Amino acid sequence: MDTSEKQIKRIVLDRMERCSVCHRGFEPDDVHVLSRKSDMWMLMVSCGECQARNFVAAVIGDGDAEEAQLALRRLGEEHVRARVDVEPEADVEAGEPVSIDDLLEIHEFLQSFDGDFQGLFRDR
Repeated sequence: MDTSEKQIKRIVLDRMERCSVCHRGFEPDDVHVLSRKSDMWMLMVSCGECQARNFVAAVIGDGDAEEAQLALRRLGEEHVRARVDVEPEADVEAGEPVSIDDLLEIHEFLQSFDGDFQGLFRDR
């Protein structure tokens, strides 16, 4: 890894200290360079704990911020398309659709639920 890559990763980590999902602190190995041009770097920061991913465009010097935003948007769309195109696992059966009654039942349950999942599953 060259000096400029270390510097870019450090700048990204300084601005994105923790995962927004699980709050784990990011480490240099969590930052992956996807593409690199003279005025813009595309990076992915992935959490080693919960696997959440963030796409980052680092604009260098006089780079075009609007171009970076468009590149990020395209990258995000590609990521979503890739996830949609994934076939479900063969051993997973499709269940019945969630009904209005199911939603009402879970709503009523959650109104009195104290958040103790261990107790909830231990009692069963």
